Amino acid sequence: MRTTVDKAAPEERRMDGRAISDRGLKERLGSFGIVWVLLLLVVVAALLNPGFLHPQNLVNILSQNAPVGLIAVGMTFIMIAGGFDLSVAAILAAGGVCYAALSQTFPIPLALLFTLVLGLLLGGVNAFLITRMKMNAFIATLATASIFSGLTLLFTESKPVPLARDGYDFLARGELLGIPVSVWVLALFAGVAWFILAKTTYGTGLYAIGGNNEAARLAGIRVDVIRASTFVFTGACAALAGAVFASIIGVGQPGVATEVTLNSIAIVIIGGTSLFGGEGAMWRTIVGILIFGIINNFFDILAWPQATREVALGVIILAAVSLDAYSRSRRKAVKP
Repeated sequence: MRTTVDKAAPEERRMDGRAISDRGLKERLGSFGIVWVLLLLVVVAALLNPGFLHPQNLVNILSQNAPVGLIAVGMTFIMIAGGFDLSVAAILAAGGVCYAALSQTFPIPLALLFTLVLGLLLGGVNAFLITRMKMNAFIATLATASIFSGLTLLFTESKPVPLARDGYDFLARGELLGIPVSVWVLALFAGVAWFILAKTTYGTGLYAIGGNNEAARLAGIRVDVIRASTFVFTGACAALAGAVFASIIGVGQPGVATEVTLNSIAIVIIGGTSLFGGEGAMWRTIVGILIFGIINNFFDILAWPQATREVALGVIILAAVSLDAYSRSRRKAVKP
């Protein structure tokens, strides 16, 4: 009887190990599911449009989506920490108007610097309301979105502000090694953000705060300081996105559509960052930017009207959120 047990036990352990290994493989494959979606979209796009894979077309997709991509980079920080920001479209508009207005007086580096400072200040207002005044992020940023937008409209008298001097459109028109400056700016911000999230103690703190805010506080993490920094950083990203957008269209537009906010959140969610915080990665947001750009390219190829595009985007967001909720429930179910 003892011999039978001794022989069976190793076999059982091997079976258990194989089951654990299989489960681990499935989890790893599932974690890269967003990459398979991207590859599938690339194949479909190439079939629909033979010129899709042309390098210039791919660069154009990135350039056109650089403004919303910059905001998505900042939004990733906020959402990993368990929050979100509804004021980014208003900050983008303010940044674009600031950049265009300063083009009449200041050289480009100073105009960009002041635009970034404006974004930092507006993001700082959000941070103050949320971390010091203890306001709900939804209510606070909904209110500041209205305030920032109204002040921008008052400043411009609801009129677009043109770029007054030659060369100020270099963020959209300028190139470095054949690639638009806007793409380089997006790559720089995304690269720095990836390093911060993946390689620094600050990044670890963001995940801890999003995973369990109170536990992070008890562990000695400066929760309010870190959360505040995410809104300040996102404000800077949104203001810079406004400068890029102004370079693309040639004016600082005070009434930028609020869909920019929805689109930036959609990119982050599509990339796989959880709405509940504590999960996500910058590489996922980058994949989300690419997917979003390809989807918009689909819309252009199919010549869909704006109303149909909005319906399709809403369906995509619902699908992404549903997949996120399903994945979380599955992970909870398999935990011992």
